[in-house]
Amino acid sequence: MVQRRATKNTGSKFEDHIKERTISPVYVFTGDQIYLVEKAVSTLKEKTVGASEDINYVVFHGDTATGKEIADTASTYPMFSKMKLVVVKNAEKLKTGDLEILDSYIASPSTSTCLALVFSDGKKPKLKNIKSALSFDFSLDKGNTLSSTMALAGSLGYELTRRGAETLISLVGEDLQDIQNELTKLSLYSAGKKRIDEADIKSLTKKSNFEDVFSLINAISKRNKRQALGVLTELEARGEEPLSVLSRISWRFRQIWKCKELIDKKVPKTEVLKLMKMSSGAFYYLSEDQKKFSYGDIVRIMNALGECDKKLKISYVPKNHTLTKLVLELCSKN
Repeated sequence: MVQRRATKNTGSKFEDHIKERTISPVYVFTGDQIYLVEKAVSTLKEKTVGASEDINYVVFHGDTATGKEIADTASTYPMFSKMKLVVVKNAEKLKTGDLEILDSYIASPSTSTCLALVFSDGKKPKLKNIKSALSFDFSLDKGNTLSSTMALAGSLGYELTRRGAETLISLVGEDLQDIQNELTKLSLYSAGKKRIDEADIKSLTKKSNFEDVFSLINAISKRNKRQALGVLTELEARGEEPLSVLSRISWRFRQIWKCKELIDKKVPKTEVLKLMKMSSGAFYYLSEDQKKFSYGDIVRIMNALGECDKKLKISYVPKNHTLTKLVLELCSKN
């Protein structure tokens, strides 16, 4: 196989690649924008096996699959088709030995299979033969999040102003999946308006839900289990999805962690505002929150959030029970 040079393409270049070039035998997807990653996987699926479900479309998960079964599946010929698509989600959770098996496969992949390895949570793939794959990073800075938010609104048939996009991001966070969900609601409730601005966002978006997440974090910081469970009960009563609540809690604690590190390094406030991409008012509350948590607290919390995310996605235990158990754990001092 001809060795390709390692690429550091952004996700925005993926669609151009698909239009202009043939499908690569191996792709490596990284970045924190799951919405964009899923969109890329869907595009690969359409190009390789078609949009409908197909026996030649196989999905593995890094926390349950082995390198051997992934490599064996990728090595077998497709049935009644010219190509097969094998996707490995959460590939960063594969064990070292399993990654080594896949590394060997990547060095000499099947020409009738497209293997897509998805590394989430900002994890960098530890692959010696990564130069034989095409890599795309699906992360966005603030400017790109704004433009992507406005473009998503356009695809739904209305114009979202820059101020409206900034307001929506401040309420929802920078995950494009959450943004897409809110934009879809806005398109349904905006009564046919073709232009939506900041005032519309504030009146149509369930701001109270996001404020309650901050209240939940404040209760956790005070180790106040009764208050935390009370806020959680209100969120559940409104029909808020546990994964959505978890996503916002995780986003907030990532902000707290980053803010704490910058403050401890004595980075000037003006530079912190620029790096954190936020207003002075928003920074004030964040700087107060970071005082309530030690680095040990934050590491423990992030680990607990990761475990909760896994259980919500694959466990048969009721999701509300899993989230309640998480909140009780976060309120614990140990």
